[in-house]
Formats: sequence, structure tokens, C-alpha cells
Amino acid sequence: MVTENDVIEKLLWGLWRSIDDSFKERYFHEIWEHFENAIKSSSYTNSLKKFLDNIKQRIPMTVQPKYQENILSIIDSGEDERVLNWLRNETTYLIMSCRVMNQERLAEIKSNKQA
Repeated sequence: MVTENDVIEKLLWGLWRSIDDSFKERYFHEIWEHFENAIKSSSYTNSLKKFLDNIKQRIPMTVQPKYQENILSIIDSGEDERVLNWLRNETTYLIMSCRVMNQERLAEIKSNKQA
């Protein structure tokens, strides 16, 4: 059974990390808003596979091999309705959790450089 944490850590994290750097740089100040809006609008379908196609059309990304298995584990989970409901109705919470993960990653990188 897929949990909200699985959606955050496997699906959204993988999608976030796969967004083209040039897009993140271009929309630096509003990238999280773009990501949240794209997730929400892409989720208005009845299929996680269609959701994945939709998000790729809205935000330029190349799914990195190291995230592909995690992303597909959610996409192929067979829990489309449940996951899509979370993506539609819990978008802000899910994106904020992903954002916290990113801030922790950046803090770790920064502390490693200072060490």
C-alpha cells in the first residue's frame, strides 16, 4: 500500500530532482509555485501514467535513472485513484514536504563543503 510519504519520497522527490536545471534557474524565485501548480493540474486525470505524461509536458524534465525505479513504483502501484486524490487535495502539504527534503539536502551539501 502506497503512503503519502511514499508519494513524497519516491514520486515527487524524483520528479523535482529531474526538472531541468535551466528551468529551475530561469524561474528561481517561483519554481516551487510552478512545481506545485504543475503537480496539481497534471493530477486531474484518472491514470498515474497520464499524470506523468502531463507533468512532463508542463515542466521540462528528464527523469534521472536513479529516480526512475522509485517513480515507476508509484506510477505502477495500481493505486491511481488514491494517489491522484492526494496530489489534487494535499498538494501544498506534499510539495512543502518535498521542499523540506530539498532544504535538508542543500544544508548537508553546504556543511560538507565547509568541513
